[in-house]
Amino acid sequence: MTLVIEGLKMTRARADKGMSNTHTGALRLEAGTITVLLGANGVGKTRFMETIAGLRDPDGLAISYGTEPLWIRKNSRLRSNMLLRNEKAMLAYSYSCQSPEEQLFARSVHDELQYVLRPYQLDHAVSELRCREVLAAVGWDESWLDRDPYLMSGGERRRTALASMFAAPAAWLLLDEPTAGLDAAGHERLGIRLKRSAAEGKGVLLISHESDWALQLADHVLIMHMNGSVQLANREELLANPGLLEEAGMEIPAWLRVAHRMMCIGVPPEQIWRPADSAAHAAVAIHRDAESKLLRKRQDRRIPFAKRDSEKPLSPLSNFDPRAVWLAYILFSAAILIQSTWTGLGAMALLVALSIHLGKIPLRRWRGAIMALTAFTISVALLAGLGPQEDGGYWSTDAALASLQSLLRPLLAMLLGFGLPLAVTPLRLRRSLEQLFAVFGRLPQWGTKLILTVTLLLRFIPVLLSEWERFARIGMARGKRIRRTPGGAFKRLQETSIPFMLALFRLGEQVSDALESRGVSMERQPTLLITERWKGRDSLLAAASAAILLIFWLWQ
Repeated sequence: MTLVIEGLKMTRARADKGMSNTHTGALRLEAGTITVLLGANGVGKTRFMETIAGLRDPDGLAISYGTEPLWIRKNSRLRSNMLLRNEKAMLAYSYSCQSPEEQLFARSVHDELQYVLRPYQLDHAVSELRCREVLAAVGWDESWLDRDPYLMSGGERRRTALASMFAAPAAWLLLDEPTAGLDAAGHERLGIRLKRSAAEGKGVLLISHESDWALQLADHVLIMHMNGSVQLANREELLANPGLLEEAGMEIPAWLRVAHRMMCIGVPPEQIWRPADSAAHAAVAIHRDAESKLLRKRQDRRIPFAKRDSEKPLSPLSNFDPRAVWLAYILFSAAILIQSTWTGLGAMALLVALSIHLGKIPLRRWRGAIMALTAFTISVALLAGLGPQEDGGYWSTDAALASLQSLLRPLLAMLLGFGLPLAVTPLRLRRSLEQLFAVFGRLPQWGTKLILTVTLLLRFIPVLLSEWERFARIGMARGKRIRRTPGGAFKRLQETSIPFMLALFRLGEQVSDALESRGVSMERQPTLLITERWKGRDSLLAAASAAILLIFWLWQ
């Protein structure tokens, strides 16, 4: 099954020294081969991998696994020409993300493996056989099937996650930094398993910063440039011209410099990829050429793959003083929370929608978390209406509506506040609050603690939402739940929420550490340079919010 990516920017080296050209073409990765994706930090390798897996919008690319396109167009009653994921193409790959052990949620290794196998609808005997086989691939026996991943070490959880990835009978294996947290023996086991998978006819696409380990396995090397284009090469081309990495904005690893020198003195490439056999030749190469000249690193200022999306315009809120923005949010939220009638709540909902539109608050990015909160609100309201009633029934519409009304108020306030940490950065908020709390040119100790606590907590809001998005994507890649049904949505929520809650505990510890290490001290801190000044538009924003609060309070 060939993996085809059309519409991709391709870089091709030209015969002219130091010259290359970029064109739009199709990348074909054949089954039975191992391709290693290399690129500088931040260039967008993970985003590229998630796009290939259908976890992000195709962004103009046409991706297919064999004859099955990853995305298909379909007309519905609400939308025409709508892009939907193709279930057959989603089943064609098995995906291992960065830190895959964080996505485990079942209470036994056996359940984790069966969760990955369930979309393929295998016979029970075949399914159990695959479980035993993949355990052997990570160095375990059947006794590990009943082990609880939550009681394992980090390395054991990583091995459980890799076993789950190998369990799926998929034609392609997509791996993003799979060796992180593995010891030397784990590296060797993983390499043997990947070679075996390729020999069995599976395709492997691998991201790894450990290039000395990964390139020993590679049939092809895919180099991602800072302009978002990719260049396909093989190991021998990389040995002959390590400067390909520098042209893509990367440093040439020391081991590759040595390997290049060895190739120049006539050591066969097959021997170079066996470090134990070529150690003597490495010493000779180092003595013959003690110093190598570095190729001039190209200054490529074009946009990396990670930032291929068009730049979004800044929110108008960024033009206001952060104190005014947050004061307005507090007053607006108070107006929402005092509503006790459906009329008032509906009016506030319209004002919230208008504020989000005029303020260009970016909610689209957090649609997954918003849908989850909405589903939670509706579920709780339905549960509140269930139960024995005085009239002998088991449903109370009044109780359900009362619960729904009480939950909609904080939901509206949260919708309004979702985008504020993105429109007003924590650093700007901290500077403005320091000016607000300064007394005689100095910031009191209690003010320092309060400001640091508030700004650090706000700084973690986008992090929390990003974590939810990440776990939702990984859950889709593992469970292959792409159908938009109520049952599927509930399952996706269940499979995402448990790893997300565990991530919350980890982030809570990070917040605590940050508070202890970043300035919550016993000494008074001088006020920093004044960077924010209150202007007339800030007073107007605060006054308008106060007027909204007064009007709706009088209405109530």
